[in-house]
Amino acid sequence: MKKFGFPQSAMYTSLANGRECATEVMIMNNEKQQDNDKATRNKTPQQQKSFWGKRWTFPVIYLAASVLIVGLMYAKSQDAAPYEIEKQNTGEQAGPVLPSDDATPANTAPSFNWPVGDGGEDAVLSLDFFKEMSKDEEKAMAVVSYESTFTPHEGVDIGLKSDAPFNVIAAAMGTVKAVKEDPLMGYTVEIDHGNGYTTYYASLSKVEVQVGSKVISGQPIAKSGNNRFEKEEKNHLHFELRKDGVAIDPNGVLPKKTTAYEASLKNGAKAANSDAIAPSTGTPSTGTPSEKTEEPKDAAKTDAEKKPGEASKEPGEKSNSPTPAN
Repeated sequence: MKKFGFPQSAMYTSLANGRECATEVMIMNNEKQQDNDKATRNKTPQQQKSFWGKRWTFPVIYLAASVLIVGLMYAKSQDAAPYEIEKQNTGEQAGPVLPSDDATPANTAPSFNWPVGDGGEDAVLSLDFFKEMSKDEEKAMAVVSYESTFTPHEGVDIGLKSDAPFNVIAAAMGTVKAVKEDPLMGYTVEIDHGNGYTTYYASLSKVEVQVGSKVISGQPIAKSGNNRFEKEEKNHLHFELRKDGVAIDPNGVLPKKTTAYEASLKNGAKAANSDAIAPSTGTPSTGTPSEKTEEPKDAAKTDAEKKPGEASKEPGEKSNSPTPAN
């Protein structure tokens, strides 16, 4: 049987050549893989260098940070904006303006002033605050008589002797808590001053503020008037100062003002002094009743001193007495 094939030497040569080709292919593949890995490793730093190396990178970052800071500052400033706007819209303001940083320690009373504005410079207290430990005479000047009942007065009444109306102003800075029309007290306004202090204004004929309004010390809020509960009072303002909802004497917190009781004592002392001085200061004049009563007495005395028969004798008249005999 005849065999077909290649010579053995040729076969070995072919195998050697194939092995060399395979080796070369593997070497080329390895080199290509190394080049790819190197390119991959160098790609990321290059990209990073291209981003941070731009001229606009840091300016953009700074601009974004600035916008964020300004936005935060603007949002924080909105807390004080409502008060500033309200204060600008209040129109003409009377009295001193307190600084914006008027924060007071806890349980400390704000700086209060008497709520009397233009036209009320001569206002006096006409009805006092009722104090349980005061004298009976002083208590009598601090009760309200209404429909046969006597009610302790929880505030003070302020009015003019002329019975004229006057401007009512805020006693201190605060926020309007309530505005009402009371059937007995008339129009009323209540202001919250913080730390538990509130002020109450009643017997008003006109109100110039609304609930939620921010007011400053001395700002006009109303006009004085009259009310049914204190009908015996003239045109006046009923004013109350409260601490944690309990009425306290305004004269103990506000600048000292002469009470109605003290004024009555002074007026009584003046009247007593006038009565005591009047008799000694009178200047007698001619023809007074006392002098007229003295004249007949002197004339009678003169007639009595005359001789009998001559007391009533007038010139040109004959005497009716008998003539003594010779």
